Amino acid sequence: MLRSVLAFKNIFALFITLCFAYGVWEARDYAYLAKVFPFYISIVLVILGAINLVQEINASLKQVEQGKGGFADLSTNWRIPIELVWRRFFIYVALILVLYGFIGVVGYPLTMTLFIFLFYRFFAGASWWASGIAGMAGLGFLALASKILSMDWPQGLIQLPWPLG
Repeated sequence: MLRSVLAFKNIFALFITLCFAYGVWEARDYAYLAKVFPFYISIVLVILGAINLVQEINASLKQVEQGKGGFADLSTNWRIPIELVWRRFFIYVALILVLYGFIGVVGYPLTMTLFIFLFYRFFAGASWWASGIAGMAGLGFLALASKILSMDWPQGLIQLPWPLG
């Protein structure tokens, strides 16, 4: 029974929940405006993480009762060629590096809007309309957070007017 509770998925869920709890602990002494986002979001995430942890442990215990439980519960599709795994890994690393490069050139708001739009369109396979709506929603969120929390986003080398740069 203890062995199934210590399954990898349960340990991972506990680790993530503890990370969010650390976020609550660290943010509690911040100044009010600096505390709003990390403190309250971390509280919500600790609650959701605890709920997930309880669900994962219950699922593990049910698997033990059915005779299916075990310590190594990681499932892997071994039919994927390792070349494809490495190619996808390098595509995502390159995507993150290009994202940071664009932030340095044109600024955070425009870069994140374009990133959300392009990611939805070409990686998630969403329609042009859905991608555009997602990009505009991202820009709207950044504008709202900037207004409510008095935040300034990183500007790029090319000085663009708000909300683009």
